[in-house]
Amino acid sequence: MSALLLAGGRVIDPAQGLDLMADLLIRDGKIAAVGAKAGSEAPADSERLDVSGLIVCPGLIDLHVHLREPGQTPKETIATGTAAAARGGFTSIVCMPNTSPAIDNAGTVALIHQKAEREGKVNVFVTGAITKGIAGEELAPIGSLKQAGVVAITDDGHCVQNNELMRRALEYARMFELPVLDHCQDYTLVSDGVMHEGYWSTALGLRGWPATGEAMIVARNILLAELTGAHVHCQHLSAAGSVELLRDARKRGVPVSGEAQETSRMG
Repeated sequence: MSALLLAGGRVIDPAQGLDLMADLLIRDGKIAAVGAKAGSEAPADSERLDVSGLIVCPGLIDLHVHLREPGQTPKETIATGTAAAARGGFTSIVCMPNTSPAIDNAGTVALIHQKAEREGKVNVFVTGAITKGIAGEELAPIGSLKQAGVVAITDDGHCVQNNELMRRALEYARMFELPVLDHCQDYTLVSDGVMHEGYWSTALGLRGWPATGEAMIVARNILLAELTGAHVHCQHLSAAGSVELLRDARKRGVPVSGEAQETSRMG
């Protein structure tokens, strides 16, 4: 097949400001035409696929994926995780380092790159750990991780509680032009909470998890980003206060960003 005509879909491309019902012609793996001319320019041997009711858009990118390989393959593998991503329209994913062992050295980064090249269905970008073994005690070799090809560092699943250690991590990260992704939890506040702290936690007699436990670390990260100039991305946020802190910081030009969590214990 030299050409594929996607007919009747909703074509969305934010980069070009497109959002319309139209046909789209793909020739030799590249977009050749959009709109009325797509059908007229389609070769006679083109395959036609009716995509009415579907969205046709550039491949999506997921910044927070757990491929669980190495060490936790009963949960997920590079092959299964990337196949699921492709099925959902994601053409690039960023995998987290909380594997067994953690991605805290160049050798493990190389292993994942090799497996992704052999078994992956989409582009796989690798993050390295902030600390060795994601234990929050000693910095991982950030320079070596960068040289091995990581696109960011994070202890996802764990939050660096030592503020001085986090500051040094950000200083190194800026030196190597790596963003830092942080799992925002103040362990002294969240403790062993099992649901959002509020009326229902009290009514049910369950240990609550206050939204402040997230916002406290978000505020810490904003201050350190402002101090060091490193970009900090706050992961899976779920508290309104965290969003307000980020919004205010971004207005001041602080290099911070965040992502939403689909389910929440903080509300």
